[in-house]
Amino acid sequence: MSFRAVKLTVVLPAIILTSLAYSNLLRPGDYLLAAAFGIILLGTFLSRDSAGGTVFLSTALYSVPYAIAFSQFLPLAFPEAYRNLSGAILASPYFSSPIPIFTLMGLSILADYVETAEALERTLEKIGWKGTGGKTLLYGLPVLLMAFALSLGLLWLGRSLGLSTAGVLLPVILLFLGLAVAYSSIEGGSYKRVVVAVELPPLNGEVVIESPEGREVMPLSRSAAFEWDTIRLEAELRRRPSRVVLRSGGGEEVLTPLIESVDGETLFLLYRKGR
Repeated sequence: MSFRAVKLTVVLPAIILTSLAYSNLLRPGDYLLAAAFGIILLGTFLSRDSAGGTVFLSTALYSVPYAIAFSQFLPLAFPEAYRNLSGAILASPYFSSPIPIFTLMGLSILADYVETAEALERTLEKIGWKGTGGKTLLYGLPVLLMAFALSLGLLWLGRSLGLSTAGVLLPVILLFLGLAVAYSSIEGGSYKRVVVAVELPPLNGEVVIESPEGREVMPLSRSAAFEWDTIRLEAELRRRPSRVVLRSGGGEEVLTPLIESVDGETLFLLYRKGR
């Protein structure tokens, strides 16, 4: 899976929406101006390869006209200019409806979700779990989109019933999108076996994996690392471990999982201790 292509798919709607909104506000019908805005934003994405940063920039730019239209200072300082400008902003189809800014918020969360899956892919690829980030993205994406559609449906229902949704719109959006991210996270899913990987700096001691099946002790030796600066141990279990303990130098430390991922019927847990 090409994460760059996926990120571009998320970024392009935000770029197009922001570019059209500004061109409609400044010069209605001037698509050359829209193209200029779009090229600048697209160049920002290509130079940084950051979908989240580009969508955030688009959202920030889209919020500027709202800040002008609802300003408390401009009507006092420039009353006539403010009336003309605010009237043009609120008359624009891109700013008279909450749908565009709602869409940008959804794209912002989606961009962050894609980049999280990409970071997961890069980390797990180093230990032979190539493709896990892409599978995580595909498994969770339908739930994320359904949550977005549900929030949009609530907004439409409120407007259809004549209810004022301005005060509750943002909490409702964040609630449903937050639930979507939680339920589509890498900790979800079912599994029949557990693979535990522990990465440690070279040291003498032992790693104890405690699970409902019993205890498994894996000895550590500083000389086992040779020229490498990391020791990696792996164990396969049938159930999730209750604790992973590192014993070294007369003391012990309970390790916490750095990464959890369900791939098919396998739960992968990565524990790591720094130097």
